Amino acid sequence: MYNSYFGLTESPFSIAPNPRYLYQSEQHQEALAHLLYGISSNGGFVLLTGEVGTGKTTVCRCLLEQLPENTDVAVILNPKATVEELLAALCDELGIAYPQGEHVRSKTYIDLINRHLLETHARGRNTVLIIDEAQNLGVALLEQIRLLTNLETNESKLLQMVLVGQPELLELLARPELRQLSQRITARFHLGALPRKDLESYIVHRLSVAGLDRPIFPAKTLKRLYKLSGGIPRVINILCDRALLGTFVQRDNRVEVATLVKAAREVFGDEAAVRLSGGDNRRWILGLSVAAGLAAWVIGFGVAAWVSDETRLDSLVQLDLFAAEPLASSEPVPAPHSEPERTLEPAPRTEGSGVQNSESVMAQPSLPQSVSGRPAADPEVALAMITPETEVDAPALTTMPEPFRWPRQADGDLGMVHAYRAMFAAWHVDYDPRQNPVVCRFAESQGLGCLFSSGDLPSLQALNRPVVASLNTGGGKTIQAAIMALNDERGSLIIDGKRVEVPYSELEQAWAGSYTMFWRLPPGYAAPIWPGSSGGAVEWLSQAMAQLNGDVQLVARNSYDSSMVQKVRFFQMRQGLTVDGVVGPKTAIHLNTQTRKDLPLLSSEGL
Repeated sequence: MYNSYFGLTESPFSIAPNPRYLYQSEQHQEALAHLLYGISSNGGFVLLTGEVGTGKTTVCRCLLEQLPENTDVAVILNPKATVEELLAALCDELGIAYPQGEHVRSKTYIDLINRHLLETHARGRNTVLIIDEAQNLGVALLEQIRLLTNLETNESKLLQMVLVGQPELLELLARPELRQLSQRITARFHLGALPRKDLESYIVHRLSVAGLDRPIFPAKTLKRLYKLSGGIPRVINILCDRALLGTFVQRDNRVEVATLVKAAREVFGDEAAVRLSGGDNRRWILGLSVAAGLAAWVIGFGVAAWVSDETRLDSLVQLDLFAAEPLASSEPVPAPHSEPERTLEPAPRTEGSGVQNSESVMAQPSLPQSVSGRPAADPEVALAMITPETEVDAPALTTMPEPFRWPRQADGDLGMVHAYRAMFAAWHVDYDPRQNPVVCRFAESQGLGCLFSSGDLPSLQALNRPVVASLNTGGGKTIQAAIMALNDERGSLIIDGKRVEVPYSELEQAWAGSYTMFWRLPPGYAAPIWPGSSGGAVEWLSQAMAQLNGDVQLVARNSYDSSMVQKVRFFQMRQGLTVDGVVGPKTAIHLNTQTRKDLPLLSSEGL
């Protein structure tokens, strides 16, 4: 359901053992190396064990793709059988004909298997038997399997064995009556859970294989994901799949912690979710889940369902949220003797919810009457309060400048609408969230890409584009704002449709680190341009590099060859980017800045 929404070509977190999705962590690489070594060493048994869901079957599928072409493979997935049934299954896998009927004895199967193995060995072929879920084998079956390894020539074994199972298999093989089999194991490896440091790479790898090259799991969500999953890949996949579905339903652009917790509750149940997360307060988990539910159809990436409430939409129209006229500037500072304008307090609102009634929308507080705060105290009133006995030092009473105060934002969803409308307006695009609820999809239709990234303010200044960001203004409060201009002294922000000048130090203190940025997509650009690529995006790249270097180039190159790679690497080095020769969004943004004059820049407005 969510693949097209996120731009995925297929489900990235399917629990099917697809070798393309195998994340090659250090231990998975080592496990695969042990299997290949054990088979190539012409020994008897190779053993792979691990907890449920650690990727044993996926490693085996990857092993099958790396075996030499002269290898015949028999795979038995359900070893719960009698000795005769197991031998018959092996004959079926190898294409060996055998007599039918209940009277067939084990010796008949073994003789046929031995004859087949001798014939294939004479033709230069090897045979490998892989038994999955081997912990379900009994002592009698394991002993019969051991006897199959007695089929051999003077130089080599005719049948290689790979046993794959859960940790109970280790306990089974440790029994005294199976010591002969245990002694024939030439390579063994035990798969554990993913370490914490590999979780993000694991997620990025699976999303990348499915066609998504941007992060949608924030750091806080990844931290909770590891706590909920214990690093078990199968559990990670199940939770991520359900969390992406919840994010799609809420029309969000990334998986938040509350959505993940709700997914865990749906997958494991309330008690299990609490136990897995290590929490001792069930109400806390349920509270987050309720908040995630109330946050469905939020403004920004799922505005359509949010504005479907007619009362809410009427209120928005009354507030001119969707009008095409320029955004209003801040209100003037009132006269010293005037009383500040009174505003109604907003109705109570559930944290994280994007739903209010029309009364609460109409009763939203206005911005402070001046960016610097409330009007200074009236000097005449201050003097009147001084009694004759009070000593008054010269010079006369002076007014100290008020510290900067962030404006109040009663509705973050409305603030996000204002912020995105401001950023689209900077690109000369009129944005109506009622008609285009998915921001990034609409941006693409206008030739713009969405960059979801994080960093400090200097790194933002280096990219030099307006952004939408959530700012922590103190006291646990956040506001949604568009940063339209920025220099080393102050920034120009759009907050609730009004321009606010913010000192750099205040913005730096409120900066949360993550942001959304629009950038002009090059012609034919659908993914990062890798060395060796070709197509329209490479033609744009060659023309941009030629313009940057002052070259006269009448015909654009269609191949991203080594000479152009060196030019790009040099450009990346000069811009302070990762020097890898890959033209991703940040490299393309810097190239656009150097070669185009029609772009909105953070540094372009006079501050």
